[in-house]
Amino acid sequence: MQSHMLTEIVGGRIWASERPVLFSGVRLRARTSVVRLDDGRLLLHSPAPPSEAWLTQLAALGEVSWLVVPNCFHHLGTPAASAAFPAAKIVAPRSAAAKNPALRIDVDIHDSTFADAVPEFAVIPLEGVPFLDETLLYHRPTETLFGADMVLRADEHDHWSWRFAARITGCYQRVRVPPDVKKKVADRAAASRSLQALQALPIKRLVICHGSVLEEAPLAQLVEAWRMVGVE
Repeated sequence: MQSHMLTEIVGGRIWASERPVLFSGVRLRARTSVVRLDDGRLLLHSPAPPSEAWLTQLAALGEVSWLVVPNCFHHLGTPAASAAFPAAKIVAPRSAAAKNPALRIDVDIHDSTFADAVPEFAVIPLEGVPFLDETLLYHRPTETLFGADMVLRADEHDHWSWRFAARITGCYQRVRVPPDVKKKVADRAAASRSLQALQALPIKRLVICHGSVLEEAPLAQLVEAWRMVGVE
C-alpha cells in the first residue's frame, strides 16, 4: 500500500491508507480507514493529517461526516483532519482530550448518540483496559471489525526497525496484544466480556491500525492473542 494513498479494501464501501509513524524508536505503519455509510457519506477511523493527493482521492468518494478517534492515543492527526473537514463531527473518548488540548470532541464515543447516528455499526468498548480506553467498530454490511491498538502484527511489509522489535516481542507474523497494553489490563473479567461480545459476531475481516488487514480467521487470531494475556 502506497503511503498516504487510498486503497480499496471492500468494493465501494471501505478504503484505507497507511503512513509511517515513530513509536519507541521503531517505525510502524499506521492506518486510516474510510467507510462509506448507508447514506453515502464517509466515516474516517483514526484520522491522519491529510495530504493534498489524499484529499483529492477522498473528494471523489463523498462527503466526510464523522472523524472517529478510537482510543486515547490515536488523536494526533485529528485536529488537522478536522481543519480539512470542518463540517465533520469528531467522535472520541474524553480521555483523549486530556492528552491533546488541540482536540475538539463533538460526541463522546461512549455516548449512545454516536451509535444511534450510525446504525450500520455496532459500537463495542474494550472494557477492563482504561490505559487504552478503546472502542471497536463493527460494520455490519461488510462484517468488518475496526480496531486500533487492541492487537497488532508485523510482517515483511514493515520497516526493518519494527520487524526487529517485533521478533523480540513475539509480534512478527503473529497477532498479539501490544507489549505495553498487556501490562495494563486492569480487569480481565471485564475484558473477557468484551471479547465474548466480539465472538458473537460474524467477522469476515479485522482492520487494525498497525498491521496488515486480517482476512484469514481474524476472530480466531484475535481471541488467541488475548488468551495469551489471560483473557478468555
